Amino acid sequence: MPNILSNTKLRTFLVVPFVLQIIGAVGLVGYLSFRNGQQAVNDLAFKLQSDVGERVDQHLDSYLGLAQQMNQINLNAIDQGLLNLNNLEQSERYFWLQAKNLKRLSYIGYYLENRGGTGAGFFDPKDPNPSVTIHPPGGLTEYNYATDSYGNHTKRISKTEWDVLAEDWYVSTRKAGKPTWRIYTYQELEGYVAASLNVPIYTRNRKLMGILGVDLTLPTISDFLRELKVSPNGKIFILERDGMLIASSSSGKPYKRVKGLTQRIRVDEVQDPLIQATNQQLQKRFRDLKTIKTNQQFDFQLDGHPFSELAQRQFVQVTPWRDPYGLDWLIVITVPESDFMSQVNANTRTTALLCLGALTLAMLIGILTARWITRPILNLNQAAKAIADGNFGQTVTLNRKDELGELSGSFNSMAGQLQTSFDNLRSLNQALSEKEKQLEIYNQTLEQQVQARTQELSEAMTQLQTAQEEIIQSEKMAALGHLVAGIAHEINTPLGAIQASIGNISSALDRALQELPPLIQTLSPERLTDFFTLLALARKPQTVLSSREERQLKRTLKQTLLEQELTNTDKLATLLSQMGVQGNLEPIFPLLKDPNAPFILETAYHLSSVQNNSQNIRLAVERASRIVYALKNFVRQDASGIPVSASVSEGIDIVLTLYQNQIKRGIEVTKNYQDVPLILCYPEELAQVWSNLISNAIQAMNYNGELGIAVFQQNQSVVVEVSDRGSGISEAIKDKIFQPFFTTKPAGEGSGLGLSIVHKIVEKHHGHIKVESQSGQTIFKVSLPLNFQLLTDT
Repeated sequence: MPNILSNTKLRTFLVVPFVLQIIGAVGLVGYLSFRNGQQAVNDLAFKLQSDVGERVDQHLDSYLGLAQQMNQINLNAIDQGLLNLNNLEQSERYFWLQAKNLKRLSYIGYYLENRGGTGAGFFDPKDPNPSVTIHPPGGLTEYNYATDSYGNHTKRISKTEWDVLAEDWYVSTRKAGKPTWRIYTYQELEGYVAASLNVPIYTRNRKLMGILGVDLTLPTISDFLRELKVSPNGKIFILERDGMLIASSSSGKPYKRVKGLTQRIRVDEVQDPLIQATNQQLQKRFRDLKTIKTNQQFDFQLDGHPFSELAQRQFVQVTPWRDPYGLDWLIVITVPESDFMSQVNANTRTTALLCLGALTLAMLIGILTARWITRPILNLNQAAKAIADGNFGQTVTLNRKDELGELSGSFNSMAGQLQTSFDNLRSLNQALSEKEKQLEIYNQTLEQQVQARTQELSEAMTQLQTAQEEIIQSEKMAALGHLVAGIAHEINTPLGAIQASIGNISSALDRALQELPPLIQTLSPERLTDFFTLLALARKPQTVLSSREERQLKRTLKQTLLEQELTNTDKLATLLSQMGVQGNLEPIFPLLKDPNAPFILETAYHLSSVQNNSQNIRLAVERASRIVYALKNFVRQDASGIPVSASVSEGIDIVLTLYQNQIKRGIEVTKNYQDVPLILCYPEELAQVWSNLISNAIQAMNYNGELGIAVFQQNQSVVVEVSDRGSGISEAIKDKIFQPFFTTKPAGEGSGLGLSIVHKIVEKHHGHIKVESQSGQTIFKVSLPLNFQLLTDT
């Protein structure tokens, strides 16, 4: 094989591989084009189905969720006294306005336990105004009136006799005690197939008042499905688990009329061959539709339809849809493969023809190009052999201005200059010897200049380090200056709490000393024991309750006292909730039944408040102590210059304490501290690092967002990550943020030295810092070595 290749002419090497590459590329492109076309059809079909499925799912959530929203709005209006259901005239007007303004509502109204009720809805699609129904209390007659644009009755449409309390939907909703759906037809009206959400109405004592309901017609969903363009022949239909049709995108009606009455239909009654074929595949594959719990995608192909889209493969997606109140439907999307393959096949044929033409043209161009390249190369080869034999006057003449023409000109110049180069070489050798002698003299002078310059640089470095330490300290004091007002507020807050608690203790103690002696004299030994039991319950450790939690506790206590048939339950429950008494009240029931129970509880409340306010004073003192401790550690300077063993997590917490006033304006701090060993470091300088990173993060989020701090060990380093949810750092300036005096803040709000100082302090600890940023999140990661002392010694 090597002998054959070495004997092959250059022209053959240029033409044959070129042609083979073109043939391989053309064949591969044609094959991949066909395969990619098929794969693209599959991907496109499933992607299209997923997108359409999500849109249908969102529409169902929005459309059917309207019923629950309206029911909740009306329940709130009833609860707040804005809607009096016993006033039929007011209620009729109220529901007429809702139906008028929300035309998507087919009907909205209510019925009470006394059979009274009213509502409004669009029973005649041609009428621009909703009609109203009125069912007077106690009777079985219901009247239906048409209205004008102001809600006034214009004529009576119908009069119906029926008992609402005996209706299945009323009975089932009352029994369930929660919102329930029903799918029904108003048979006398054309196309009135509706989903009705019925909600029980209770008084505050949980007594049933009646049923509130909203109707949404299902043909509206079919109209939405027809507007979705899945593909030219694709279909969408929604069905219940028992096979009853909810809606479909076919042109037929999603219901039928039998003897002038509207009735629902099953999916297999839909007059659409693609929907019927897909339903048959569903029944065949899943047997029981109730077993479908997650999204299902499959494809099938039917025989017996040689001239229709069903002769091609059909892509099917089945998506379960449920709501919290009992609806459980299946969304089925079917897309024929033929809707996409026609364009793919046309593209494949076009690609094959283009590839064949490109192959023919490439072969022709390759042959001509090889001949055009090889001929001048052969001429240059002959001239080079002549120069090798010593004939320096040999030249090559090519009338070309391309690279080969330039090569021939260079070749001719080379032949003329080659002899001159030999002569110049001798002169250069002599000049080189003279230059070597001069270089020795220059080297001696250069050593003296280097020593003097080194001394100057050493002195400048010492001055630079001193200036750097002063800049770090000044930046630290500047950061502290921004925190002073917040720290003063943080200290004044516990001081104010202490002052208020002292006043409360003094007042409560005076009242208790006045009330306790006569109370002890009037109580029997048994009641006195119960009195001390009550004080013990109030002294139990307890969390501070919010106003809402205290109101909830009061209602619970009042209910417990009512069950014991006690008097003054409201006042007793108020005192017990203020004392924070929770849990089992049985041990103090005898005391609560005493005629002087309110006076006894007031005395106990005054005694317990002394302990509660003392606890408040202790917590306030601890809080102020933490702030003072953090401030002392932050401003302390270590002039020894010797690293000490310190906790990284503790240093971060000290800085967080100083920034507490800024944090509580809207910052949520998430800390993830792992157990890491102490490290040798300069704690005051590291405090400057944490202060700069935390301050920048807070400002980046404009004092509102999530601040994350993580501490963990990675190999032989302790890593600290400070993250924020700000707008992020653009790639254009990310490499500049550690440069001195670089800042993005307005003039007068930043010196541009903060991150530069952070970078220098981290380098001083032989660590490194890096930043990761994208829109909505920025993370600064600081790595500090555990063996800092060893690195310092070396």
